[in-house]
Amino acid sequence: MTSATAPIPVTTPARRRRRWPWIVLAAVVVLLIAAVVVAEAVARAIVPDRVRETVTTELGLPEDHPMDVAVGGGLVLPQLIGGRLDDLRISSQDVPLPAGSGVSGLTVDADVHLTGVPLRDGVSGGPGTAEIRIEADDLESLLATAVLPSALADATIELAAPDVVLSSRISLLGASIPIELSLAPGAADGDLTLEPTGAAVGGADLSLDQLAAMAGIEVGPVPVCLADRLPAGLALTDVAVEDGALVARLDIAAEMLTDDALLDPGTCG
Repeated sequence: MTSATAPIPVTTPARRRRRWPWIVLAAVVVLLIAAVVVAEAVARAIVPDRVRETVTTELGLPEDHPMDVAVGGGLVLPQLIGGRLDDLRISSQDVPLPAGSGVSGLTVDADVHLTGVPLRDGVSGGPGTAEIRIEADDLESLLATAVLPSALADATIELAAPDVVLSSRISLLGASIPIELSLAPGAADGDLTLEPTGAAVGGADLSLDQLAAMAGIEVGPVPVCLADRLPAGLALTDVAVEDGALVARLDIAAEMLTDDALLDPGTCG
């Protein structure tokens, strides 16, 4: 009797999944990311150069004048596509000021912060703020045009926070005695002001009334013309002595970099 042989099971090989579309998709994504990274790098290289070129041209600075330009607000490429820079900072040292009321050769260190800068036909400005730092020797030149008592007309200046200190010598009872006058800087109606706060004669502290009684020197608020040395699009809002310099903070009018009237020097009242 012949026994039946059990059939041998046949195993069908599993169908191999086709993975190549996913590999291609991953490669495309990688290439797109690389393209965006390259485009972003190019944008971050080009935009500061364009800003630097515009600023030096509009403000009449030498082409090689050192200037730091930083674009914030995240990725630059989407900002360029949208036609607006969210955050732009420009810093430069030894920026020459116009001669103004006859005193030339004055320079300042400037830091500018602009927001929402439109990019139609180049950098066109945008509202923002600016901060300029005036050193003691430049402030001394500015005070040469201010109205001061004759005893202080040739005074030297020290910037000792929070005051501007004028130092000179006066003749009192036939002797030459050192005098110091302390003035607090401020801003009033867009003008720079120096408000007397106290004095010292021969090392002794005096009130302003005592100074007037002893030396015959009466000093009131000292206005200093600064507006005619700055573009009219800048409005002085605050002044303080910080880190050995007179720091002036200003508001920037929108479109200042493209409106010739706002780029022209302002006037003092």
